[in-house]
Amino acid sequence: MSYASEHIAASLKEARENKGLSQRELSARSGVPQSHISKIESNAVDLRLSSLAALAHALDLELAMIPRKAAPAVRSITRSTSQHSAGANNDALRELVRAQRALGALPEALQKHSALHALKKNFEEINKFRSTLQEAGALKQFRATIENIQSSGGLDEIQKAAKQAQKIRNALVHQVPTHMIEPPRSKPAYSLDEEDSDG
Repeated sequence: MSYASEHIAASLKEARENKGLSQRELSARSGVPQSHISKIESNAVDLRLSSLAALAHALDLELAMIPRKAAPAVRSITRSTSQHSAGANNDALRELVRAQRALGALPEALQKHSALHALKKNFEEINKFRSTLQEAGALKQFRATIENIQSSGGLDEIQKAAKQAQKIRNALVHQVPTHMIEPPRSKPAYSLDEEDSDG
């Protein structure tokens, strides 16, 4: 196997691990058999273009042909981007685990609140995006709010945490930063028209 093929195989394995995917999960996303992915990553088989395209697509990678002179610049940009993403994901995952612990430590008396049910539901949704989590700051604020629930025991803090969880979840679903998500606002059931009057 050539050096170029070995480099591509190593890059695919690194991208899979950075996404937090097992070979089986990548197989389900890409349609490439898990046994073939294993052989590709261990350089035991020549990589076919169709498999490369399917795996790259499943890993959110783009295949492109670039001029050889531009290759060092592209590699440098790619390296800095992937290092930043992996670091941000690790920080966010740590905050997610801390938030999970804080949720689990809430007193039994609070477990019956419907707002806490909504909070937990949104948290479960956030957990589905573990491999793409980036915003440790938003998760840290969310965790702090949960910890405040323990000390205050107030319904306001539970509702605040539920709204924060919903905002983080919406940002993940729409693949935008949390600051671009408008906080959910409650609307009145009806409004009175000022022009309509009795007299």
